[in-house]
Amino acid sequence: MKLVVLGANGGTGQHVLRAALQDGMTVTAVVRSEAKRPKFDHPDLKCVVGDPCDPAFLKTVLRGQDALISTLGGRAPTRSATSVYYRSADAIVEAAWETGLKRVLVTSTALLFPDQTMLGALLQYLVPNVVRSADRMEKVLQNSGLNWTAARAGFLNDTRQDTYRAAKGALPKDGTAVPRLALARFLVDAVANPETSCAAYGVSHGSA
Repeated sequence: MKLVVLGANGGTGQHVLRAALQDGMTVTAVVRSEAKRPKFDHPDLKCVVGDPCDPAFLKTVLRGQDALISTLGGRAPTRSATSVYYRSADAIVEAAWETGLKRVLVTSTALLFPDQTMLGALLQYLVPNVVRSADRMEKVLQNSGLNWTAARAGFLNDTRQDTYRAAKGALPKDGTAVPRLALARFLVDAVANPETSCAAYGVSHGSA
């Protein structure tokens, strides 16, 4: 399996790299600058520098690849920062169709689920740019004709736990938080899992 990872220098992206390599995949990490290259070496890992929202650049990266995982997300809940969700999705779809790549997985937000707790409803009000941008991203993928999966997560943390619970179309019970390590494990597991095709999954920590 040849895998491309966007956002490879981020908290979740770094875990995706290691999980995919552990599973025997050949991985291409995409980062925005030389300073953000992975801090470790592996014979099955290479790194390329470029703009993940540029379809021309992505076409050079995706050719000959089997799948792509994007862990891109806004570092702040502003309109500009969160636009990376849908701008990268537009670029991915264009590049994927030209290069023949069919499998795309992205991280998204659990705030898109219709059934929200009081806290979730408050957050929808407080961070509307996150909700709108992630929703636009998912709609781009839904209409793309690609084999896509959206991993919708709530609060991310750095707990050293890689077990997760996942549910199609909803967050698992009491699943408002998930370790980045566990989210990465879900994404890598889902690459070759046909049950996750063309669906949004809620992903949470491993125990209720």
